[in-house]
Amino acid sequence: AERAKMPELDPAERVSSFIEVETGFTEEQARAEAARCLSCGVCCECKQCVPACEAKAIDHDQKDETVTLEVGSIIVATGFDAMDPTPMREYGYGKLPNVLMNLEFERLSNATGPTSGKILLRDPNDKFKHTRPPKSVAFLHCIGSRDKNYHEYCSRTCCMYALKLAHLVKDKCGHDTEVYNFYIDMRCFGKGYEEFYRRIQDEGVRMIRGKAVEVTDKAEDPSEEGMLIVRAEDTLIGKMLRVPVEMVVLCTAMEARADAPDIARIFGLTLSNDGFFMEEHPKLEPVSTPTSGVFLAGACQGPKDIPDSVAQAKAAASEAQSLSTLGQVVVLPMISNIDPDICIGCQVCIGLCPYSAIEFDDFRKISVVNEAVCKGCGSCAAYCPSGAAGIRHFTTKQVFGEIEGILVS
Repeated sequence: AERAKMPELDPAERVSSFIEVETGFTEEQARAEAARCLSCGVCCECKQCVPACEAKAIDHDQKDETVTLEVGSIIVATGFDAMDPTPMREYGYGKLPNVLMNLEFERLSNATGPTSGKILLRDPNDKFKHTRPPKSVAFLHCIGSRDKNYHEYCSRTCCMYALKLAHLVKDKCGHDTEVYNFYIDMRCFGKGYEEFYRRIQDEGVRMIRGKAVEVTDKAEDPSEEGMLIVRAEDTLIGKMLRVPVEMVVLCTAMEARADAPDIARIFGLTLSNDGFFMEEHPKLEPVSTPTSGVFLAGACQGPKDIPDSVAQAKAAASEAQSLSTLGQVVVLPMISNIDPDICIGCQVCIGLCPYSAIEFDDFRKISVVNEAVCKGCGSCAAYCPSGAAGIRHFTTKQVFGEIEGILVS
């Protein structure tokens, strides 16, 4: 009845008037409400969670603030970055709609994902639309790993999660679905891993020893039309293969986070050649760092699977708790020392110190060593132009005395 009473308006005004009659909102208010619904992938501030939370733990009025905490120990667990395979154009990621990263496939197969856990192909004309289950899937191992052009190290987790995802394809898409694994070496090193590998083989997953060199949609015969073609060498028979499939999953490398150098500078950590944080000793101190009270946990120290990450996290927590229990920290006496009578205040040592243990005293115009942070590496002593910096218990006279003793013996 209200719509019938609406006067004759131009189309834009008619739409605006219709929205106001139907919803009670003006057009601007309706658009703002629609924008909140469209952004519901993150919080849209509808505040429906507030009355639903029995613990009253939700406060939408909180503001961002910087909090300074004084702590006795720190556990660095900044994780890793998944390598972006877009620059590796030979695999067609970002160009071919059904070439996915491993994390995208994990999301697709998850019950909370866009397809409610169903493994479906993307529509070639609309990547946000999914159609039907694939009849063939290929998993390509070591994309960016064990590759001198990208990362020479092994990411450790790729073999096992590729086998797990292959099992999910067989389980969800049917056991008649063809599943291929293109690998360099199968590294099933953990407890029960080799047995799982045998189980996947028994399910009919085809294992091809050889790294894929290209993924293309260019067909060479009618049987390849509309398919993704994986080109690879089978190193066991010494032949090049063309395997047509409907979906390709790239098992990309685990790489160090881009901000790892900044974190290392803040906490006085060292980085390995591959960009991950280094532990103090690979066998005796696997979670400790050169900075006392700072420990490592998880994939920030190197590629790890979940069991290894959990074990290292428990070790780091135990180390941190032991410091709190003791109530004191033992510091080695061999630390740097700057003679205030010789220091000229050039501040060269401040920039060189890897542990940020040297500060400048503006009142005395000299550099001062923070004894609680210094590790006695000797970087400042080696570069000090005035000779003011040195290492306690390693005076020049003592060093020359040791050299003479070695020569005499």
